[in-house]
Amino acid sequence: MLRNVLSPRLLLATGVACTCLATPALSAESETSEAGGAPRAPITLTTTSVAAATDAAVLDPAAAPQAVNPVAVAAAAAAAAAQDGDDLGGWTPLGSEGFGQELFAKWVPVPNGDSGAPRQGWLGTADGFFTREAHLAYTYVDGDGFDAHQGLARFHLPFSRRLWAGLEVPFYQESGGDSDFGDITLNTQVMLIEKRNISLNAGIGWRLPTGSDSFGNGVFAAQPQLNLFTDVGGGFSFRGRVAYDFPDSGAPESFILNAAIGQTFTDHDKAPLGDFTWYVASTWREFQDGGPTFISVTPGVRTHLGGNLFLLAGIEIPLNDTSQFFREAFTVQLVQGF
Repeated sequence: MLRNVLSPRLLLATGVACTCLATPALSAESETSEAGGAPRAPITLTTTSVAAATDAAVLDPAAAPQAVNPVAVAAAAAAAAAQDGDDLGGWTPLGSEGFGQELFAKWVPVPNGDSGAPRQGWLGTADGFFTREAHLAYTYVDGDGFDAHQGLARFHLPFSRRLWAGLEVPFYQESGGDSDFGDITLNTQVMLIEKRNISLNAGIGWRLPTGSDSFGNGVFAAQPQLNLFTDVGGGFSFRGRVAYDFPDSGAPESFILNAAIGQTFTDHDKAPLGDFTWYVASTWREFQDGGPTFISVTPGVRTHLGGNLFLLAGIEIPLNDTSQFFREAFTVQLVQGF
């Protein structure tokens, strides 16, 4: 009975709000560092007018204009960029150029977007950015004829500006009076692009068969993924994921599409309602064995309680065939940035 209640399809589909899909993600920029510092005067490159240069050459041939040195120009531009980075807590944009040189560069929290949207994780969606945090979540699942409970711990650690890893440990799963340990997931990601208002990373989530078969666990799976974050203005941010799940143990493969939008409308230091954010996430998961498609929405909120401690709450609601999945899943989560 318990095997039917917590089947592999159920556990694959729910990704109940506490999983945050991305794990990769919750937030970095305002949880760990605030951009600050007075603006500095820009570096300005000037050239001597043709007439003045000609007069100077007549009086003093040594004063004639010299050919522009591209190395000097590049150095001046780099100095200007570094000066701007100082104003943003040392952060500078990442592009596709210089990828190898930045592979092991020290991670720097990204400042808020131009409209104030912070890079902070939400329930039921993915993170297109890196964070350095510890999470503790509880989820209650209201199923069709059953109830289930899960406790989950999560740890996020950026190794550099380009490399990140997250570990999810479902240390407690209970249903029908029985309890067990769940499957651990290791997420590894590479940052492709990181600008002030947009970031994009790619990675693979590795599900490890550490849990009990009776709870639908004991499954090894690899999930290639592409994750996006963007500040769209007015304190709003959009984030999402495209992924494909390759499990073994006879579990069906699935294509996953996730998107979310929300708005942050208070300042970080307004605790216990700092960085107060509302959001709505949605997941569409198509199983490749012809089974029912899983579609859900997850409305939720996030707030800064103080000391870089955050509280999140959300409810994931399937929109189709709840008899195959569940009716709703309630999640409460604490996030500590460091």
